[in-house]
Amino acid sequence: MTLRTGWSVLAAVAVGLLVLVAALTVPGLVADDEPAAAPRSSDCVVRATAPTDEIGAQEAEWVRFCPLAAEGDSQRVRHPAGVVTGDLAVAVAATLWQTQDGRRVCAVDGGPTAGPARRFRIEVGLADGRIAELAGDTGCSTRDTTLFSQLETTLLMDAAGQAPADPPPGPVRCPRRFTTTATNSDGASAAQLADDAEQPWQSTVPVLPMPAVLVDVCAYSGDGQRRTLVDQWRVPPSASDAIRAAATTGYLDGVAECAPDPDATSYVVVLGDQTGTMRTLAIDPTQCGTLQAALGLPATETYLGLASPRLVRMIARSRP
Repeated sequence: MTLRTGWSVLAAVAVGLLVLVAALTVPGLVADDEPAAAPRSSDCVVRATAPTDEIGAQEAEWVRFCPLAAEGDSQRVRHPAGVVTGDLAVAVAATLWQTQDGRRVCAVDGGPTAGPARRFRIEVGLADGRIAELAGDTGCSTRDTTLFSQLETTLLMDAAGQAPADPPPGPVRCPRRFTTTATNSDGASAAQLADDAEQPWQSTVPVLPMPAVLVDVCAYSGDGQRRTLVDQWRVPPSASDAIRAAATTGYLDGVAECAPDPDATSYVVVLGDQTGTMRTLAIDPTQCGTLQAALGLPATETYLGLASPRLVRMIARSRP
């Protein structure tokens, strides 16, 4: 898939879900005189209490990402917190269920994967009070990637619809050093990045709690401590959130195991949302594409793993 095609697909998904969120959150014209029934708990459970097929048979009361059932799985994907409820939950669950048609199960059929393994679990609260789940791996197939993106985009856009929007700031001042610590800021959305994981490998705090509305790229030559800033650009707004989405799933766990490439260009990538919250990635192709990120609140430099070649190409080709 080309960068232009990838942006187009992600933009189409985002626009469609934005229309869905807007349409389903408009207040009704006629008030209901009957008191609303107390909602059931939308807390995650350890294991599902209903089979997956029930998602297609019943209406949903809520939908959310939940911790992986398997303890010790470091390949968990980073995702926004929050829960989708009401009519929007019904629509989102129906869309998620449609994704199941023909979806392959990688653990069974094997074969080539779509990308780095990043695993997730979605729980759906059903009308009868039971809870069903959908588990997936964005490295399994494009259908699993779509499954993840549908709920992720809905949660991000729902959060953005409830938050103030500030004018985007001017281009960042690129740091002289190759670091993620010099280009972060906390806007109104930063509180959503607080991390309550007991262990670092259990963390699922996302890069941003809302869609990225700006991305600044700083490009460096050299390696190690001998780096020189050689270029800087702002990614076109239409492509900004595609980069955030690609960075969310586009890395492998592990450490560098390849020949160093001192002639490669390395990148500091600053992503910002509509409230002014900014977080930074550092991708180092001179060392096998190692990926560092400033995550959480306060922003803390965190080693994620090895960036996929697709993510590196996406950053390199993002210059307008």
